[in-house]
Amino acid sequence: MSVELPEAQILTEQMTDSLPNKKIKSYDIQDSAKLQKIGFMNKKLKDYERLVGCTVKTITHRGNTIRIQMNKKMNLVLCPDYGAQILFHKNDGTLPKKHHLKIEFTDGTFLTIRQTGMGLLYSATDQEFKDLYVVKRDFSDIPSPVGEHNFTFERFKELLDAKGQNIKAAIVGKTAVVVGLSNAAFQEIIYKAGIHPKRNTSTLTEDEKHDLFDAMKHILNERICSGGKDNWINLYGKAGRHTPVMGPNMKGKDCPACGASIEMIAHGGGQVYFCPRCQT
Repeated sequence: MSVELPEAQILTEQMTDSLPNKKIKSYDIQDSAKLQKIGFMNKKLKDYERLVGCTVKTITHRGNTIRIQMNKKMNLVLCPDYGAQILFHKNDGTLPKKHHLKIEFTDGTFLTIRQTGMGLLYSATDQEFKDLYVVKRDFSDIPSPVGEHNFTFERFKELLDAKGQNIKAAIVGKTAVVVGLSNAAFQEIIYKAGIHPKRNTSTLTEDEKHDLFDAMKHILNERICSGGKDNWINLYGKAGRHTPVMGPNMKGKDCPACGASIEMIAHGGGQVYFCPRCQT
């Protein structure tokens, strides 16, 4: 289950409430070999020792990359692209049996992170932070569809028009015109906008571009206001309340708008569910 921009924003807000001024007492790492091998954790586990004695200053995010910035020019960088359980614990009574990284603070509270899919979990100096690929990807000139006043329809249209590509490539991945979204958000957005998943952006009318922009803003803001997706657990162990309007949860069901049977295609490296009648 992917963690996208809405969930990253919620985690950042919750961490901002719970973590600042906490000092790291110790850490523990488990089951790290696979993540290290593919570059999603530091190759040298001693790099995490640099966090001990550091105090949390601020937590920020862009896209789905979260930066826990500390003193001593250190950072803990989290990018739970393909799913993670990131949990805050007031004491050791709720600690999970498994984790990739467990951090104990001097006040007896804990932060645990376990990747449920591929995703970054990195100890980095300020300079190393700048060189991480997820930072270059998300802390970039590519606009965020939520939280930035300069992300207007005019800007969105300009970016779409500059790239004649499949609609999925325009929303998700390396050539996307926005940051922080993956297949889950894509399916909801194009369903609400009434656009077929195999459409090319060069074929979109002005009205369809407006519909796409409005659908993106609506879906993402609704997910944030609902506390994230209903199959996602926040920092305090509570599930979100947003049920996707389109996605795997619609398998074997009919479109609530027109009654047509929902279909699925393999597309753009994943499965995409859509309504063959509403999405043209």
